[in-house]
Amino acid sequence: MILRIQHIILLCFFLSFLGFLNLPFNDKSVQSFYGQNIFPKIAAINQFLWSKVPFSIGDLGYAIGLLFILIKSNRFKFKYHIEYVLSCVSIIIPLFYLSWGIHYFKTPLRVSRKLPTTISMEHLKGTTEHYAYALIALHQQITPDPSKAVVTPLKTDAILALATSTMEHSSLRPSKIHGKAKATLFPTLLSYMGFGGYLNPFTHEAQVNTLQPKLRILTTACHEIAHQWGIAAEDEANYFSIKATTVSDIVLVSYAGHLLAFQNLVNTLYRTDADQAKAVMEKLPDGILENIREVRAFWENYQNPFEVVFERSYDQYLKANQQQAGIKSYSLVVDLLVDDYINR
Repeated sequence: MILRIQHIILLCFFLSFLGFLNLPFNDKSVQSFYGQNIFPKIAAINQFLWSKVPFSIGDLGYAIGLLFILIKSNRFKFKYHIEYVLSCVSIIIPLFYLSWGIHYFKTPLRVSRKLPTTISMEHLKGTTEHYAYALIALHQQITPDPSKAVVTPLKTDAILALATSTMEHSSLRPSKIHGKAKATLFPTLLSYMGFGGYLNPFTHEAQVNTLQPKLRILTTACHEIAHQWGIAAEDEANYFSIKATTVSDIVLVSYAGHLLAFQNLVNTLYRTDADQAKAVMEKLPDGILENIREVRAFWENYQNPFEVVFERSYDQYLKANQQQAGIKSYSLVVDLLVDDYINR
């Protein structure tokens, strides 16, 4: 039987794909070389190509790709369909890791900082109270009325620009990397999927769901820009977002960062000791409580039967990429915040 040329090409792609998966991505020398020599160049190219475009090229590409698949799927014979899928997988997955995904194999901050596997109740409560008191002080600077929630007249574009500026001027930013947040073209879809934003690993665009409450748009944008920097782990992206915003001289930005930190901390405290969490919450004025409620109300408004499917799929994706806690890894930022509090 004579192999057709496309079969040979497919076989080459697939063998290359299998070889690629066996590369030592978690080797420190590989990570160092990639992080210092390859990734900054890839990031710079994407920044040059797409940062000035006012809409999401990545979202548009996904939409066109999905439309193409739907149109072609009815015309492909089963044999050719399998060949097509294998070809795409053999190309897309290596591109994903070479473009950005290798960052998943970095040594986690919790490992390099030698964090303990458990947090004491004393330290967790102390950290939660620390952020609660900071929130109260910031709230008082923004509005003299403790019953009023913090609101901003800034439009979405201005908030995204503010987040971009906050991260650009942060001392945490890698010297050769820049970032910029963009509004996703499909915020309603992301809302029903339960996503506040995502990073496109091919165009490096930081996409943000702009239907969220404005304070959460700001911190989500900072989170996604941290991904642009090469921070793959979700807890670490949350951590960099919080660290960059809480030290900002702009009170609104600092308030948004402290609010995100507090919500993560108090949720963890509640799961550990509900009475202690309620006691901390009782110290907050109604205005701050309203800011917390509006985030919860937003996501409750988009709950649907399919959300659990998206959540489980993303959970498996994270676990397949070195984040053993899956979707729960977002809240592991608490460990880093508590460690900062202990060593302040």
